[in-house]
Amino acid sequence: MSTSKPFAADEESVLMAFSMEASHGREILERYISEYPQHATALIDCSMDLLHEPPAGDVAATEVLDSAVDKAWQRFERAVQQADVEVANPFATLNTSGFKSLARSLDVSNLFLMRVRDRAICAATIPARFVEKLASEMGTTVQAMCAYLQGPPGVASGQAFRSSVKPSVGEQITFGQAVTTSQLTPEQQATLKALSD
Repeated sequence: MSTSKPFAADEESVLMAFSMEASHGREILERYISEYPQHATALIDCSMDLLHEPPAGDVAATEVLDSAVDKAWQRFERAVQQADVEVANPFATLNTSGFKSLARSLDVSNLFLMRVRDRAICAATIPARFVEKLASEMGTTVQAMCAYLQGPPGVASGQAFRSSVKPSVGEQITFGQAVTTSQLTPEQQATLKALSD
């Protein structure tokens, strides 16, 4: 009668026990293979892996100076804070008559100015001279106006609409497209196009 182990060890348990041995030399490997021949291939593979693994003491830990970590963290926090700062809408303070008055002083149609306000015009295509003129008329800085115009397009909140359909945000158009499609007179179009030169 053959003597057998009281229970059949699964492969994972055998490999775990083998890997926990103090050494993984030939003698230990042969002992495990003779005790668990059904797991011989897995034991050999595990032995090869363990032989090629560097000892825990040889692994060099990279040391990073605390000051470098602190500086990196501060840069990260500043970037997050700048992203969280909401750009002020310079048009928010204008009522209907103020908006129409601004359109007249800029010599543009209400539709064109609405497209500017709603950021329906791609900011990269708006001439710097127009932004300067707009900022001057609104009593704000060019930087603040540029920051606002570079935001995502949207429909101004709090505006009254005469339609039962909810307004939606459309695709941005170029400054040139806005000039030709915003009900501007030929003279107004020429003046705005001249700002691009």
